[in-house]
Amino acid sequence: MTINLQTLKCGECGSGMLQRSGLNQYACAHCGSVSIVEDNVSDRLERVLEQVKDEAGRRLAAEQSARGRSAARSMGIAIAAVAVLVAGVFGVMAYVVDRNQPERASMPRTIPGEGLRLEARQVLAGSGPLAQPWLLVTARNESGSAIERPKVNAIFYDRDSRIGEQSESVPIGTLMPGETAPVLIKLPSDQAVTRYELQADALSTPFWTTEGPPLQFTRVRLVQQGDEVWLFGRLANARKDALALTIVEVLVTLYDEAGTVIGVGRGFSQATELRPGERTAAEVRIERLGNRKVPIAAWDYRIDYSLTEGAQQAKKRVLASSSRVIRTAGAPEMLRASQRLSSADLLADGGAEQVDKAR
Repeated sequence: MTINLQTLKCGECGSGMLQRSGLNQYACAHCGSVSIVEDNVSDRLERVLEQVKDEAGRRLAAEQSARGRSAARSMGIAIAAVAVLVAGVFGVMAYVVDRNQPERASMPRTIPGEGLRLEARQVLAGSGPLAQPWLLVTARNESGSAIERPKVNAIFYDRDSRIGEQSESVPIGTLMPGETAPVLIKLPSDQAVTRYELQADALSTPFWTTEGPPLQFTRVRLVQQGDEVWLFGRLANARKDALALTIVEVLVTLYDEAGTVIGVGRGFSQATELRPGERTAAEVRIERLGNRKVPIAAWDYRIDYSLTEGAQQAKKRVLASSSRVIRTAGAPEMLRASQRLSSADLLADGGAEQVDKAR
């Protein structure tokens, strides 16, 4: 029986399923017939069969590789689809959260240091042997924009030798355009100061802001007990919306007959958040400066505050639409040093009569 070496098929049935069964013998796996070929033909046939096997293996590997790449592409598409879905969900969440935030400026605007005018004089703070030298700096906002709690740096010298440096912030959250505020900076107590330099630290406008009316006390009293001077004020949130008052800060300044600053005090409201219809009180202890026997001829206060719709919401600093400095001429009410009255007693209706009885 002969075998077709060109087509590699059985001469009997035409099957290509040939297997070597012996020396120069090949059996058909389909019909079982055996073919005998010459030695040189057998060698050639064996080489051809090996090539066929190699080609079949290559094609099988290529098909498996193609299926693997197809599966990888399908997996990649699925992962990309999941990523797009997740990004979309987070995008929607970010949009919803952003809508609950107040409109935001691009970035806080920086203000040149020249926008804060600084003047200073030395004063004594404290009484008797505890009195210490301080530098009383008057900071005036001449920038035309609200400044968020500006900081003042003081560099001290003994002739040409630098002996120290101190920094203090203005004792109010926001310094409005045209406003002045006192800043107390402690002087070195163990070295002689012959001169000093004042510098304004990096200045910027508040970040979250809204415009609103200045906040005033519905009832306020300045009292003196011995050497201590206190301001007591009642605050009420009379807003008709759902906004609460928060971060309520009070700055009080005392003056003599010439208008010179002789006392400074800073305090906060007793309630950290004041919802519409609620009220609270503020107590501010005022530090007397210089000679404590100099009479108090006038005093003023200003209130810095923010608005919020809840603890999780951004707080907007209120930029007053008009002057918020409330000035009063006259001396404080004098009380006996031994008498201790609470803010509730002093600010209650008829509180003046209670104070008169306590005198």
